[in-house]
This record gives sequence, C-alpha cells and structure tokens, in this order.
Amino acid sequence: MILTNKLRKYVRSLHLHKYRQKYDKFIAEGPKVCAEFIESQKYKIEFLFCTQDWYDINQDSTKSLGDKIIIASDKDLQTISCMQKANKTLIVMDKPSMSDLQLDTAANQWMIYTDKIQDPGNMGTIIRIADWYGIENLISSTDSVDFYNPKVVQAAMGSHNRLHLRSIDAENLPIESMNAFALVLGGQDITSLSDDITQSGIIVMGNESQGINPVLADRCTHKVSIERKGGAESLNVSVACGIACQVLVC
Repeated sequence: MILTNKLRKYVRSLHLHKYRQKYDKFIAEGPKVCAEFIESQKYKIEFLFCTQDWYDINQDSTKSLGDKIIIASDKDLQTISCMQKANKTLIVMDKPSMSDLQLDTAANQWMIYTDKIQDPGNMGTIIRIADWYGIENLISSTDSVDFYNPKVVQAAMGSHNRLHLRSIDAENLPIESMNAFALVLGGQDITSLSDDITQSGIIVMGNESQGINPVLADRCTHKVSIERKGGAESLNVSVACGIACQVLVC
C-alpha cells in the first residue's frame, strides 16, 4: 500500500476527538511507543506507517502486520504526524470498548480516578504513574481529556498496554463502599493515615486549576493533603498523584 491523499486525510482526522469517536481509532507515534504496542498486541493495529530504514531493522517484529505496513518518507510522515517533527513510525489502532468498569470493592487493589483533568501531558503522566505503581485500573470523568488523545498516548510512553482505562461520570462512581482518598488543600496529612485504611482504595485527583468537584470530594471517605514546606501555591496534579501513590500504595 501507499500513503494516498484519502488515507492521509483519514489519519489526520484522528488528531481530533470527534473523529477518534466516529471511527473508534487512535494513533501512536515514535519507535519506542509503537514497538510497545506492536509487541503487546493488546490493541488491533489497522496501519503501520514507517520509514524504510526503520522497517529494514524491524522486519521480524512486524511480519504479522503484512499489508498493513505502509512505507513512507520522512516528508510524508510529517503530513500525518501530531508532532512538530515526525519520528520514523506512526500506527493507527482500534480503541477498546469503554464499557463501565465493574469496581470490585472487596478486592485488595488500588485505583485512580481523575476528575476533569484537561492537560494531555498530565493525563499521560498519570497513566505512567499508575503503571509504575502497579495500579491496573485508571478511571476518568467523561469530561476529562480523552485517554486516546495523541499527546496523552505520547506522554504515557506505552503504559496504555498494561492498564484498564475507563470513563465514568462521578455520580456513577460507587466510592462510598471503599476507602476513597481525595487530594485537596487543607486535608489531613497524607502521611499520618494509619496502615489499616491504606490497604486498598481509590485515589481521587482533581482538575489542574479547580481541584476536585466539591460534591465528589464530600463523598470520599478521606480528604488528604501533601504537607507543604515551601512557598509554592500548589503542586502539579501528576506530581501530586505520584506522591500520593508512593505514600498510600507502597
């Protein structure tokens, strides 16, 4: 196959949320990220676009893709890339079903819920943090940035392959039956929590500028804060999520 104008237009449309929804597809870019998706086989690959030199080195690992592989020049890759400078590979994949996650509150597991997170870099980093700490279930409000936004995928660096990602409106989140830790300003020092309530639960992270919706925060069993030593007004939400995971999950 070759990169036709029709195919070019299709791939570029997946830069936008409405077309990712329409086609139930998403894209990933870059040799490392694409290699993880190809190896994992969690997501069905529709197309792999790559340069000839990358393909020559990676023929063995891409044999199963057959005629889904499209060799393209650096110039052609740039026309379909979300990046300022295209980087050797781009793949188009099927989005998974976003059916509601069945929360097993009796299980000894941790989850993260993101409320109205808007920045793709923050969401991608939170996905990586969940992966680092072995938290398999990451849930977002339906008005958070799309898990499959290309910038989210790029920031997550392949961690999509090891997580269950779901979107659920806050009012449908059954947190009353589990330990729920809302990261807020002025809450209980997170390091002071007793071990018996930090065996499992859900960590709730809020919007970058507004924090957690007060109605959702009030439903959480614990409102906790990260103690401030200096003069910064606030912490980046993904940094705060990492600290919370280190304290609660480890």
